[in-house]
Amino acid sequence: MRAQDSATIAVPIPSTVTGRVTRPRLRALGPVSGVWVTIHRVGSDTAGPLDSMRTNGDGRFRFRYLRTGRSDAVYFVSASYAGIAYFSRPLQTTSVAGDDAGIVVFDTTSIHFPLAIKGRHIIISSPAVDGTREIVEAYEIANESDQTLISPDDAHPTFTAPLPAGVAKIEVGESDISAAAVSAALGRVRVTAPFAPGLKQFSFSYTLPQSAFPMHIPVEAATTVLELLLEEPRAEARGATLKPQEPATIERRIFQRYLGADAPAGASIEVRVPVIIAAANVRVYWKIAGALAALMALGLGAWWARARRRRAPHAAMVNPAAPGATETLARAIASLDAEFERKGAANADARAAYEGRRRELKRELSAELATALDSTSPLS
Repeated sequence: MRAQDSATIAVPIPSTVTGRVTRPRLRALGPVSGVWVTIHRVGSDTAGPLDSMRTNGDGRFRFRYLRTGRSDAVYFVSASYAGIAYFSRPLQTTSVAGDDAGIVVFDTTSIHFPLAIKGRHIIISSPAVDGTREIVEAYEIANESDQTLISPDDAHPTFTAPLPAGVAKIEVGESDISAAAVSAALGRVRVTAPFAPGLKQFSFSYTLPQSAFPMHIPVEAATTVLELLLEEPRAEARGATLKPQEPATIERRIFQRYLGADAPAGASIEVRVPVIIAAANVRVYWKIAGALAALMALGLGAWWARARRRRAPHAAMVNPAAPGATETLARAIASLDAEFERKGAANADARAAYEGRRRELKRELSAELATALDSTSPLS
């Protein structure tokens, strides 16, 4: 790439991406022709599609485009297949081809099958001045099949998770799932977003009063890695396969840490807490949940690649690792745009919700990009 400053590209840089859209067949990946593919630019200045085309008879596409504006922008390609958007890896150089530009799409099914819980992290804060505690839960969810699981309607979610009694409102945190596809009712978190083969990260938070403790947390599905963090020194936890570990310091806060492997379905965790008055800030716990997910990403990505190779030894499958925060946010914006375009604006409230969520994601992406720039600066 030509020399450029850390903020803005002075002269537009000609770039190309040459890729192929494929889907799993019996023993190998086969081409998918006639699929719409779109190249996207997502930056802290502007975001949107740059160009689009249909794949040829061999599933191939090629875009010539210009890299302009702020140099922190992320470029990637999406393909729409059976109403679901799939994404390439970020285009790191001015000439990208082969696996780095490839997109694997999948047939869809609305016949429900269980998704695998590869990781579940639960973070319980110290109490706020009114005695309430913030709880953040973060999941790593794997679709181990070769089909994208979709929800036929709101009554049939693709994924659900338990909530403590009395919780009727949650806040979706840093996730691969749009907040618009998440609801809470009757003691359950309900997700209607599609789950393509691979890994998704999903996190949410809620508030509990002091009277909700001791807290009993069910483990409904077998969980590969189970982790619990307690901010209060005198809080206690037991159950499932949890074992106490050395305390962890995250975001300058000290947490008691419990870790369990291969927690069986039907297990439960009991958490007991003292009455201590101290202020808490849930945004800190979002950062902690994000940090935990990032630490697990490499191992989970390696697990997913090994699992795909075991199931399809003769197929040259493309298995991207779990995405980073910048890529996740860029994908979330593109998915949000695709979903809005597919459904259309049913009413003014729907459009307002879409625009508000898009602004929120762009703010988060701008912050992530700024942090990345700071970390690579020679002055940092």
